[in-house]
Amino acid sequence: MEQEPNPFKHVTFMDTNCAAKAGMVTVAGGAMGFLMALFMNAVEMRDMDYGRTKQSTRYVLRRDINKMFGMAKGFAIFGAFYSIFECQLEKLRIRDDATNSFLSCMFSSMVLAAESVGWKGLMMSGLGGGMFGGIMYYVQIKFMNH
Repeated sequence: MEQEPNPFKHVTFMDTNCAAKAGMVTVAGGAMGFLMALFMNAVEMRDMDYGRTKQSTRYVLRRDINKMFGMAKGFAIFGAFYSIFECQLEKLRIRDDATNSFLSCMFSSMVLAAESVGWKGLMMSGLGGGMFGGIMYYVQIKFMNH
């Protein structure tokens, strides 16, 4: 007796095209970073200068907007690197498992930390990023199965 193919597993354009997937993840990561920074700025306690209200408000808004765009840029870049690394690893290893997530987060963290830390910091950044990727893979599997 022949087994029917799984109707829930179908190949889409995003499954086969790494560039399209990376583009979508970059935009979504940027939006998520911007919204997270917006929330973090809303709950941040800050000292206000009540001298010249118009100038201090303009200064605070400019600083907050720069901070929000900076966080959005960081999330977008991390998402792009992660997506590219994961897509290439899936094609290279011909499987989708926790190892791909671990290695993708590890490589992404190491690339982003390359300019700012020495080799020890680079290794620690890679290990921390890889552990984050592995944990997120298992959390995703847990939520998808229930």
